[in-house]
Amino acid sequence: MKYLVVPFLLLTACQFHPLYNSSVIQDVCVDPIPEASGYQLRQALQKHFPNTSKCQYTLKVSTPHMSMSDQSISNSDFITMQRVQSSASYKLLDANKKVVLSNSTSAQGSSAVVTNPYSTVVSFENTQNNLIPILAEQIALHVTAHLDRKDQ
Repeated sequence: MKYLVVPFLLLTACQFHPLYNSSVIQDVCVDPIPEASGYQLRQALQKHFPNTSKCQYTLKVSTPHMSMSDQSISNSDFITMQRVQSSASYKLLDANKKVVLSNSTSAQGSSAVVTNPYSTVVSFENTQNNLIPILAEQIALHVTAHLDRKDQ
C-alpha cells in the first residue's frame, strides 16, 4: 500500500491540474458568427463555453473559410479526391474590449469526386461538417490554455 502512495505524491508535486477548469470556461462568451458554417462553428464552441450570462471574455470568430484543391487524379485525367482546408481566425477580448489573444487555426480533410455531381456535393458538405468540430476543439483548447496560464 505504501508503494502506491509515493507515485501519487510525486504526481501532485508537479502541480498537475486539469486543463478545462470550469471557472475559466464559464467566463467566455461566444459572439454570433455569420453564415451557416459560422452557425455550426458557434454551436460547437458553445459546447465548450456554455455560459452566456456573465462574460468576462468575449470570443470573436471569423466565418470559416473553405478552400479546395485537387488531391488525386486518375489515369484518365479525372479528379477523384479533393483536399478541403477549413480555416478560421479568432480574437479573445477582455471586459474592456482589449484583445487578449489573437490567432487562427485550420483543419484539413478530403472529399470524393465521383461522376454523379450530387454525390460530389454531398461528400464535400460532409467533409465540411466534419471539419467544423475540429476547428471548434482547437479554438477551445487554445483559449482555455491561454486563460489557464493567465490565472496561474
